[in-house]
Amino acid sequence: MANEVTVINEWGEAYTLDMLRDKKTVEKMSAEALHDLAYAIKSLKAPMKNVEEAVKSKLDEGVEIKGITYTETSKSMLASDDEKLKQAFVKKYGWDSVQVKTPTQLKKRFGTDIEEDLEKVVVYETQKRVKYE
Repeated sequence: MANEVTVINEWGEAYTLDMLRDKKTVEKMSAEALHDLAYAIKSLKAPMKNVEEAVKSKLDEGVEIKGITYTETSKSMLASDDEKLKQAFVKKYGWDSVQVKTPTQLKKRFGTDIEEDLEKVVVYETQKRVKYE
């Protein structure tokens, strides 16, 4: 049997990665089992981030790690604060060709003077977030 990463909760129940990859298996778990597993997995987030940062640091230093390398990707974007570009796009394609900055970006750029205008137009949405107590 190959070594496999296994999450073990405080009651000694083991969950293999294969079990956790199978959505149906996870959906069939009781609320209590999900509770225990969720806390066990949550406790792994910081250590996993530490490992990822250490790997990147080693790669940045030129250290070779078997099976792990950097790849390059490209991202295309426009010069967002180029006024001439914005004017040219609006003139040729209309207002749909440019995007208004977020409220935070506008406050950073124009200071508190813009807050009164923003209060009239900002739309708020609520989001549900999982909270661990």
